[in-house]
Parts: sequence; C-alpha cells; structure tokens
Amino acid sequence: MSSCGAVVGGVSLDRVDVSTQAVIQGVVQKDGEPVKVGYVRLLDSGNEFTAEVPVSTAGEFRFFAAAGTWTVVALVPGGSARASVTAELGKIADIDVLVA
Repeated sequence: MSSCGAVVGGVSLDRVDVSTQAVIQGVVQKDGEPVKVGYVRLLDSGNEFTAEVPVSTAGEFRFFAAAGTWTVVALVPGGSARASVTAELGKIADIDVLVA
C-alpha cells in the first residue's frame, strides 16, 4: 500500500495539481457546530492506521490518500464518529463527520 501524507484541513488547494491526487477532506461537527479541538484518523480498507491530523479551528481536516476505500475516524472531546469514504485520483471527496 502506498503511503499517505496529510495536512490540516482548510489549506487552499490552489497550487496543488488535484488531477494527480486523491483528496479526502471535510468538517467534523458535534451538536450542529464544527468542533474546534480534536483529531481525525485515516484507516485503510483493512482498518489499519494510516495517518492522523488535528482539526482546524473550523473543524476542517484534509488527507492526500491513495485511491480506494477509507475510514475516517473523528476523535473529539466527549465523543467519536466513523465514516466511510471512497477516494479517487483527480477528485476531492468531501465528507461531513457527525459526532453524536
């Protein structure tokens, strides 16, 4: 499996050639509001840890991943949530992760 690099969400993609990347990004929300503190983990199709990033102050996160099926796990004070997402080269997969 190829490696995965990640940056904190919210950073502009203006200078990134998205046609050669598979991007997974989104916002973590709890009680209808973006979280300000927490982490998001990226697990591969075998549920193996691949990467982790802190959320931005707007609850945003972003990963640059290999194409395939991934699980995003949000870990925030008072809860956690999982969401499945498919990443494709040349596309940005936007996902909202809702923590109950």
